[in-house]
Amino acid sequence: MSFEIKFYKTTRGDESVKDYLLSLSNKESAALSACITNLKKIGMLSLPHGKKLDKDLYEIRYKKHRILYCIKEGWIILLHAFQKQTQKTPKRDLDLAIKRKKQL
Repeated sequence: MSFEIKFYKTTRGDESVKDYLLSLSNKESAALSACITNLKKIGMLSLPHGKKLDKDLYEIRYKKHRILYCIKEGWIILLHAFQKQTQKTPKRDLDLAIKRKKQL
């Protein structure tokens, strides 16, 4: 089964995950794009490139970069992206992704 990818869009029309990917170096952007392509093909990534965080919340992992996403009705929705600074996923990043997921 193949999934379709959607970028979460705010009410103002911002797509923060897309903007984040565009801000990265070519190498980092290409690596994350490859992870997204694999995710699209198989629906979920396992370590080291993916991890389940919560009931319906997952992350794409590449070095210090994280993209939080959920799966809904055959769509993979990329909710939030950030650069990880600590061992644990920061609560504010997790809360933002959960808030966006609830708005879908």
